[in-house]
Amino acid sequence: MPTLTEIASQPKSFEDWFKSVSQQVAESRRVIEELSKEDPPTEPFRSKYAGRNMLNSALKRAQDVEPSTDAEISRARLAQATINYYIGQVSSEVEEPTEAEKNFQSCLDILGLEPISIENIALRIHVHNLSAALWSGRGCHDKSFELLERAKELHANFVHSKQPPPNTYDEVFMDESFSEDERNVMFERIYTNTLFYLAQVYGVRGDNKMAAAHCHITLQRQLESDDFDPLDWSLNCATLSQYYVTMNNYRSARHTLSCASSVISNIEESSGSGYCDESYDNDKILKTRADIERCWIKYCVNLLGDSVKEARDSDISDKVNKITEMKNAFEEKDEEPVVEETETKEGEGEKGDEEKENKEDKPKEEEEGEKKDEEEEDAGKKKLTKFSDLVDMEEIELLRITNVETGQYEELVPDELCTTYEDARMVFKAGSKFIENAAQYYKFDDHVTDNVEIKQDLSKLYRDLAFFDTDESRQCKMHKRRIDTLTELVTPLNNQHFLQISRALRFELGEARNQMVSLKYSIAAELPIEQQNWKKINNLCFSAVQEFEAFCDLLKDPNGDLPSTLVDDTVKPYIVSQIYIARLYGKFRPQDAKQRLAFLQKAETHFQKALDYYDANEAQCRGMDVEEEMNVAREMAHFLPIKMEKMRATM
Repeated sequence: MPTLTEIASQPKSFEDWFKSVSQQVAESRRVIEELSKEDPPTEPFRSKYAGRNMLNSALKRAQDVEPSTDAEISRARLAQATINYYIGQVSSEVEEPTEAEKNFQSCLDILGLEPISIENIALRIHVHNLSAALWSGRGCHDKSFELLERAKELHANFVHSKQPPPNTYDEVFMDESFSEDERNVMFERIYTNTLFYLAQVYGVRGDNKMAAAHCHITLQRQLESDDFDPLDWSLNCATLSQYYVTMNNYRSARHTLSCASSVISNIEESSGSGYCDESYDNDKILKTRADIERCWIKYCVNLLGDSVKEARDSDISDKVNKITEMKNAFEEKDEEPVVEETETKEGEGEKGDEEKENKEDKPKEEEEGEKKDEEEEDAGKKKLTKFSDLVDMEEIELLRITNVETGQYEELVPDELCTTYEDARMVFKAGSKFIENAAQYYKFDDHVTDNVEIKQDLSKLYRDLAFFDTDESRQCKMHKRRIDTLTELVTPLNNQHFLQISRALRFELGEARNQMVSLKYSIAAELPIEQQNWKKINNLCFSAVQEFEAFCDLLKDPNGDLPSTLVDDTVKPYIVSQIYIARLYGKFRPQDAKQRLAFLQKAETHFQKALDYYDANEAQCRGMDVEEEMNVAREMAHFLPIKMEKMRATM
C-alpha cells in the first residue's frame, strides 16, 4: 500500500495530474536540449539518455491516470502520444532507429484511437514524416513511401474540411498559445517536409518526374513561407535544373538556375567580404556558388550538344554512307588527297519544284487552313516539351518559382536549341564564364577530379561551337584549344591514382586530334598541290594514333596484356579507338607504295582487333551501340586484303 506521504504527493485531480506530467516533460526537454550541449566528447549522449529516462517515467505516469470524461480521455491519449514522439525523437538522435520506430508507431497507434482533430492532426503528419525518414534510412523505401502518401492524404483531407489551423504537434504541454496565423505557418511547414521527403523517395524509386515535381513545389513553399536556408535552397534549386536538362526542358532548367543564382547573389551582396551569420563561413558561400556555376555549365554543355545532335539529325548532308567514305580514304590519289565529301539525295531539287507547284495550285483558303493546323500542332508539341515531361499538372504556373528576380540571369543564355553560329557563340561565351568562375574554387591542385571535369566541359563547348562555324581554319583553332586544355590536364596525372580520368582524357585527345586531321584534309584539298603540307598532316595523324594507343594501353593489366573481357564502360571506347586508328593509317600520305602498303597492313590489323574483341564477347557488346562500327570494320576487313593484293601485283 502507498504511504501517507505518497498519497499526499499524488495529484488530487486530472488537471493536477496533467500539470505534474507537463512539468516532468518540460524538465526532460531542458535536459535534452540544453544540458546536452555541455556533454563531454567521451559521452556525447549522456544528457539525452538522462532526458529519455525522465520521459519514460513521465509516460508511465501518463499511462496510470484514470480520466473520467471523454475530453480527459482524449487529452490523456494525446499526452501519451506526444511523449512517445519525444522518446522516439531522442532515440533517433542517439542513433537507435529501431527503438525510435517503436515509439513512433506507439504514438500513431494511440492517435489512431481518436478521431482526427485540430488537436492531433499536426502530430499525426509530423510523426508519419519522421517514421518515413527512418524507414528510408534503413533502405525500406516502399514503407517510407506508404507513410508519406498517408501524411499527404491526411493534410489534403484536413485542408478540405475547412477547419481552423490546427494546434502545433507538441502544444499539448505548452503554457503559451499561438495565433491562427502562427499555427497555420507551422502546420504548412510540416507538410512542406512531407513533400521534401517524398521528392527524395520518388528519386530513389526511379520516378524522376514525380521527384522533380515534389522538389519544385517544396522549393516554392519554402520561399513563400520565408522559412529556408538560402544556401541549401539555392543549391537544391540548381540541382533540380539538372533533371529538366535531361528532359530537354531548357526553359524550366534556365528558370530554376536563375532562381538559384538570384538567391545566392542576395546572400553575397548582404554579407560583404563575409557572411554575417556565424552559421555560414565564406568558404561555404564560395563552394555553393561554384556548385551552382557548375550546374550552369552542364546547362550550356547539354544545350549546345543537343543543338549539334538536332542539326545533324535534320541535315541530309551529314547522313553519308560510312563504309563508302572509309573505302575512299584508302584509295590512292596521285595528285589530290582523300577528302570526306557529303552527299545529297537525288531528285531533291525536283521534289522541291514539285512541292512548289502543288502549293501554287491550292486555293488560298485551303493553304491558310493547313498552315493554321501546322501551327497548332507545333504549339502542342512545344507545350508538351515544356510541361508534360515534368508531371501532369493543371496549373502550368506551378512550373515557375515566383517571388524571385531572375531577368538578368535568364538573359545570359537562350532556352531553345541553337540553329546559328551566333546562337552557339552566345551559349559558348556564357559557359566559358561559368567555367572560369567555377575553376577559381575547384583548382587542380586541391580538387583534381572536379577541375578535370570542368575543363572537359570547356573542351565540349569548343567542340560543339566548332560544328556551327563554317570556317574550317577557325574550327582547327578551336580543336587546338581543346587539345591544349586536355594535354595540360593529363600530363601531370598519375595514371595509377587517376586511371579513369587518364583514360577519358586520352580518348578525348584522340578524338580532338582525329577531328583536326579531317579538317586539315579538307583544307588541303582546296589548295594547289605545291602548297599542300602533307608532312604536317602525317604528323597530326601520328599524334592522334598515339593518343588512342595510349588509351588502349591504359586498359591493359599490370602484365601489359589486354583482358579478354573489358569492363562494360570501356568496351565501346576500345572498339571505336581501334577503328579510329585503322582509319588514321588510311589517311597517311606516304612517299612510296611500299610504305603505303605497310600502313594498310596496320589498318587491317586494327580493324581485326575490333572484330576479334566483338566476336569473342558478342553477348557483352550487344546493346552497346557498336553495331554500325562493326559493320564498317567487317566491310573494311574484307576490302583491304583485296586492295593490298592489287598493290602487290603492281609493285
